[in-house]
Amino acid sequence: MRKSLIISRFNENISWLEEIKEFKIIIYNKGKQLSNKKFRKIIDLNNVGRESHTWLYHIVENYRDLDDINIFLQGRIDDLGCMAHQDPNDYLKGIDKTGFSASRYGLLGPLHWGWNVGIEKNKKYKKQWDSKMISRSKIGFRKFAKELFPEIPIIVPTSYAGCFAVKREIILQHNISFYRKLLDILSENKNPIEGHYMERLWCYLFTQNKLRNKAIIDVLKTKIERLKLRKMYT
Repeated sequence: MRKSLIISRFNENISWLEEIKEFKIIIYNKGKQLSNKKFRKIIDLNNVGRESHTWLYHIVENYRDLDDINIFLQGRIDDLGCMAHQDPNDYLKGIDKTGFSASRYGLLGPLHWGWNVGIEKNKKYKKQWDSKMISRSKIGFRKFAKELFPEIPIIVPTSYAGCFAVKREIILQHNISFYRKLLDILSENKNPIEGHYMERLWCYLFTQNKLRNKAIIDVLKTKIERLKLRKMYT
């Protein structure tokens, strides 16, 4: 079975990948040129579209020769907490059920389909939003999703941080033209709002609602963990 790690890097330190031997590693570099000779496959890309552009580029360019399992990860994952497995092997556990795996699932519900997905209120992105570094959408999140998936319900599972694993046959459920259309959208801006949309839609794109029950359990788990943390610091 062919297994690959597909890494979207800007200027992160990726030395953590040097210890990983059991996966083929493909690094898409959108920042300063890498001089590390330990990595066999480094592909330089223009810095557009966030990690979603990287994933779509990889799928389109390798559509007829994808590996059996494809694990998509950001250049740095040690700051993502429960949103990304620290050991890539953990993505292989349970992947046979749906062909998709993430470290923690959530739910998109009636309050999560805001035009800008709350980016404008998020402290992490506020400066970028106010300075218009993040592009604006003419149609908003819900209509964007409906144009891709006309039957998408109001409550769907989601995964986090653009980090997930997916089997080749699941990717191939969509025609290459579907991915090319998305790639064109994500290629228009350095930090498109659509990149934030896609971060929330990867799980549904590959699994529809097959992971909704798992997502409900994970949402409860997350709430309990946050409650425990609050009690520790109050």
